[in-house]
Order: sequence, then C-alpha cells, then structure tokens
Amino acid sequence: LLLVWLGNPSFTVLVGLLAVVATIELCSIGRAWGDRPITPLAVVWAVALVLAAQFISGDQSDARTVYPIVTLASITLMASMLWCHGSGTLIAGIGVTAGAALYTGGLLSHAVLLRDLDQGIEWVLLLLFVTFAADTAAFFVGRAFGSRPLAPSISPKKTWEGAIAGLAGAITACVVAIFALDIDHAAWEPYVLGSVLGVAGQAGDLLVSRLKRIGGVKDSGRNIPGHGGVLDRLDSVVPNLVVVYYFAI
Repeated sequence: LLLVWLGNPSFTVLVGLLAVVATIELCSIGRAWGDRPITPLAVVWAVALVLAAQFISGDQSDARTVYPIVTLASITLMASMLWCHGSGTLIAGIGVTAGAALYTGGLLSHAVLLRDLDQGIEWVLLLLFVTFAADTAAFFVGRAFGSRPLAPSISPKKTWEGAIAGLAGAITACVVAIFALDIDHAAWEPYVLGSVLGVAGQAGDLLVSRLKRIGGVKDSGRNIPGHGGVLDRLDSVVPNLVVVYYFAI
C-alpha cells in the first residue's frame, strides 16, 4: 500500500520483482509438464515489458496502441499452453518462455500504466479491494455451504455456491470502493465493472489451477509460507488488473 501511494518508479520496482518471481514459477510449471522453457530469457522479457510500461506511462496514447497487442498475445500463448503442452520440442519450449514472460511481465505491466492514470491510486486500491473481497467471499461461502463442484477436474474444492458468492462479493465491493474512493463514474458502472471482475478473477484462478494440475504440482512455489508462490497470490489479480485498466481508460 505504501508503494501504491508512492507511485512510480518505486511501484514499478515492486511490479518488476513480482513479475520476475512469477515468471520463474511459471517456467518451473512448464518444466514439470515436460517442456523446456528458457527461464533467464523469460525473466528478461518480463522485466523489459514492465520497464517499457514505466517509460511510456507518461504518454497513454502509446500505451493504448502497444499494450492491447501484449494482452492479446498473452491470451493466445496461454491458450496454446493449455492445449499444446508436454511435447518437449524446441517450439514448445519457446512458447512457454514467451507465454510466461507475457502473462507475468506483460499483464502485470498494466499495473504501472494504471497507477499513472488520473486517480491511479484509487483505481489500484479498487482493484485490490474488489479482488480480495471476491476471493474471501468465495472461500468462506464455498467452504460453509458449497456442495456442487464448479470444475472438479481442475480444482475439486471450488463450488458453484462459492463462485456465486465471489461474484456477489465483487459487485458489492466495487460499489463500496467506487463511492468510498470517490472515483468518477456513471450510475451503472460499479455494477458492470464488479460483475466482470467477479468472473475474470475466478477465471484467472482456474487458469493457474489448470496449469498446475497439468504439471502435477500443488503450488506454483514456496515463497509465501501458507499460501504457496507469488503466482498463487496473483492468479486473480492479474486478469482483474487488465480489466480495470481498460475500463479506466
């Protein structure tokens, strides 16, 4: 929260460090399912994308040209990793290398761009508050009342009851955050944004769960005791970050 308040470049350093660790974790998952990503190259790419966001954040017109391409490339490569994995070929290794860099560095770069917008602090705080509120609601309601599995082949403990609670939590938190942070908005915007964040965050969680299941690993890493790796903590934040950025601009 302190670094969010301080802004760039301090905030950029935080984002860059998160991107480095998450990239290493994602490459490790790729190796676990039989491909051979080039981890140092992926880390360099990820950091370069974060630094690029820092350099062009003052001119959002450039960012609006470049970063939609980064987002689309990330989605494409992540989809290819889901359906074409484990071949062990050079092409597959390069695909995982690029996918790891773009998913972590490319998508996390949007945090730097978001923080540099008008009301950037407020937008980042909204992102964190809504994402954590949705995760918390989904966890506790799913644990107490969940009975119908949401995606048993991907994450057996997730339920439809928890997913619905997560969606409701995201909408409620978004309404509260927009009013509490005094973000300029139309009457309908908190409900639409909250709904999209409630879905996107849970989709990001399932995506990372699927990647880990393919690799046969429980957690993306062991950097955060009791929680797993950095990627385990960012799985909902990363897609929601992108949603909030494009909604804000």
